[in-house]
Amino acid sequence: MPIKKCDKCAKTVYPTEELKCLDKIWHRMCFKCTSCGMTLTMKNYKGYDKLPYCNAHYPTTKHTAVADTPFNRRVAQNKTFQSNIQYHKEFEESKGHKISVADDPETQRIKQMTQNVSDVAYHKDMEKKETMEQRRPSESGARNQGYAIPGMAGYRRQPGSLAEYDPLERQAQANQPSPYTSKIQSTQVYNSHASSQGRAPQQYQPPEPAQPAYQPPPPQAYQPPPPQRGPVFKALYDYTAADSDEVSFNEDDLIINTTIIDAGWMEGTVERTGQHGMLPSNYVESV
Repeated sequence: MPIKKCDKCAKTVYPTEELKCLDKIWHRMCFKCTSCGMTLTMKNYKGYDKLPYCNAHYPTTKHTAVADTPFNRRVAQNKTFQSNIQYHKEFEESKGHKISVADDPETQRIKQMTQNVSDVAYHKDMEKKETMEQRRPSESGARNQGYAIPGMAGYRRQPGSLAEYDPLERQAQANQPSPYTSKIQSTQVYNSHASSQGRAPQQYQPPEPAQPAYQPPPPQAYQPPPPQRGPVFKALYDYTAADSDEVSFNEDDLIINTTIIDAGWMEGTVERTGQHGMLPSNYVESV
């Protein structure tokens, strides 16, 4: 097994004092800042060129100052000219070509709407719809052809468009009895025995509607019984809790749900704050 040497003092490094950092092996006491010698740890060191530094002495890189000579100005000007030539060359080559656009939801919606309009224009759906509307027989034509039913003059036999819908006419049609309704209402029930005795036929009486089923009353919410207060004590003095299992209270506070623990302490709940814990029994009196 090779012997490990410290990179700082070149002495043997044992496992208990070994520190591996920056691809090297160090003693923990030898791992110091290269500039000021401050002892460093794995949390506050900064490595530069495989050497440890502290935050204050960490080397910082700076820009190299270059003299503004005529040669340098000429080189910069030539780079600008070359950039402009390249830009105009790409601009001339891109003339007449389509420009790619981001495929966002709004662009997709416009594209789909354009495609739908194009399909309608290509298949001439609008012209077909106008032709079908012209071929639709009117209400007067349907009556002349024998489509109208006697006694139903107020009812439209041919369905029209949504623009021809009239709410007042629809309401009048709803209030006007239909021939089928009057036919049902005029249905008579004949009795052979009554006819033989010369009695008048009875009118049909529709059955009475069924009575609604019994519905039980809604169940009432459960009302829990009031909590029991148990033995009640009254505070004689103010007390501040000295431990986490104790409670603080003020003078004249009521202590409920009390339990005597020993001669000097008891357990209860302060009614004002709702805190539960231990309290001295000589600070309260029974109510």
